[in-house]
Amino acid sequence: MKQTITLLFTLFIGYAQAQNADSVTIRKIYNEALANGKSYEWLRHLTKQIGPRLSGSEGAQKAVDWTKQVMEKEGFDRVFLQEVMVPHWVRGAKEVAYIQNGKQKTTVPIAALGGSVATGPKGVEAGVIEVTSFPELRALGQIK
Repeated sequence: MKQTITLLFTLFIGYAQAQNADSVTIRKIYNEALANGKSYEWLRHLTKQIGPRLSGSEGAQKAVDWTKQVMEKEGFDRVFLQEVMVPHWVRGAKEVAYIQNGKQKTTVPIAALGGSVATGPKGVEAGVIEVTSFPELRALGQIK
């Protein structure tokens, strides 16, 4: 029994020392990043110099190439790119949306989402039901 307690105590002390060493190492990394880190400058470059990076876009490729150069310049052990299949979406013509009530037309803002399908040359026409709350919508029986 005494040997078991001694063994457990020794393991606990070793574990506590390892945790402390990990904590010290993490603190050193944190302090180094704060004092000499480049992450904010890199982020600024990506957002201001390279700009939008929609999947499959020219901006996305520029970001990949630039990041590879940064990693090589920073002396990473091994830097390489892998071929991957990336969906590519190209925005179509700008569309306009409006709500028509009799002869009155009210233009409403719309946004195209990447990967969305175009509306088509004839557009879409549908009835509109205005509701002002979820209980009102539930009362229509359209949602639960």
